Amino acid sequence: IVEKLEGDRTKLNEFTVTGSTYAPEGEVLKNGRLVRCGQYDALVELATICAMCNDSSLDYNEVKGVFEKVGEATETALCCLVEKMNVFDTNLKGLTKVERANACCSVIKQLMKKEVTLEFSRDRKSMSVLCSPNKPTRTSAGAKMFVKGAPEGVIERCRFLRVGSDKLPLTAVLKEQLLGVIREWGTGRDTLRCLAMATRDHPLKKEQLKLEDPSLFAQYEMDLTFVGCVGMLDPPRKEVADSIRLCRQAGINVIMITGDNKGTAVAICRLIGIFGPDEEVGLKAFTGREFDELTLSAQREAVQNARCFARVEPSHKSKIIEFLQSMDEITAMTGDGVNDAPALKKAEIGIAMGSGTAVAKSASEMVLADDNFATIVAAVEEGRAIYNNMKQFI
Repeated sequence: IVEKLEGDRTKLNEFTVTGSTYAPEGEVLKNGRLVRCGQYDALVELATICAMCNDSSLDYNEVKGVFEKVGEATETALCCLVEKMNVFDTNLKGLTKVERANACCSVIKQLMKKEVTLEFSRDRKSMSVLCSPNKPTRTSAGAKMFVKGAPEGVIERCRFLRVGSDKLPLTAVLKEQLLGVIREWGTGRDTLRCLAMATRDHPLKKEQLKLEDPSLFAQYEMDLTFVGCVGMLDPPRKEVADSIRLCRQAGINVIMITGDNKGTAVAICRLIGIFGPDEEVGLKAFTGREFDELTLSAQREAVQNARCFARVEPSHKSKIIEFLQSMDEITAMTGDGVNDAPALKKAEIGIAMGSGTAVAKSASEMVLADDNFATIVAAVEEGRAIYNNMKQFI
């Protein structure tokens, strides 16, 4: 969050949050010291956005004895953050684990009523909710639109900046400074997945929104006030780097296709060995938009050489598959969403995640029960051993 403006520069407040599972247990620290989040107006607003602009929740599984996600992983992580922040100092003593799972989120949701949800779309890379207060408080005077999404898209549509409880103009210089810090978070040592949070203090009325036309949603999310940014650590599993090395030895090319920011995607590719630590990635990493701007022959060449595609849409997955198949490659594609189904169907081997949608699973040849890339490599190894044995036997 922004602490104060000093001329044309911002002084930022950065907080570290501990805890690495869905359990709502962890502390919020600033410079190593414990903080009470309720003392910061911007953190109260940030928590409100995280809780309201969210279709997921935490759940305590009494059989397994663990906290689990209900819905989407990134959104559930935001619910977990709200529980750790506890901005309204909710008394959590004496609660059962089932009650504790959503205690702080429930308090925020009692203050505001969700009127409308503008679903996430890949062109604007954000989602928003129109909320009205059940009763006016110091943080919610009237109806507000809460927005969360990819920092570059959200900050582009911000005209103001929340500094404490004030609202100040957001200049191009300040925007660039904020994006610079967020880029550092995404590509630095931690490779954090970043989401920007913003509000529209005077949104259109519910009746004025044409909800049947998603192409207008970006217009409704204009004149925003930047509140803060949240960075989540989503590290690759330890065994992935070894699996990618095995793939290379076995003559299998691994291409990473992700909706993440390009900088973050390239940093993770370096971590897991798809790119070398200092490898030049100019013609080996593309965003969906960069790929679309290429000519047909250049796209074909890009698919041949590239090992990372970022900020992609599901249609890009199908396009990449088509190009690879035209080069007589055997393709295996992973996916978990409804939108991934065409690409999963098109690939020779469609691999759905065990935690994915039923549509993705039915479009696939294989379901990855543990969502682990290393399991695919183990399956290939097993399959090749069986094939070789059969060849010798026949």
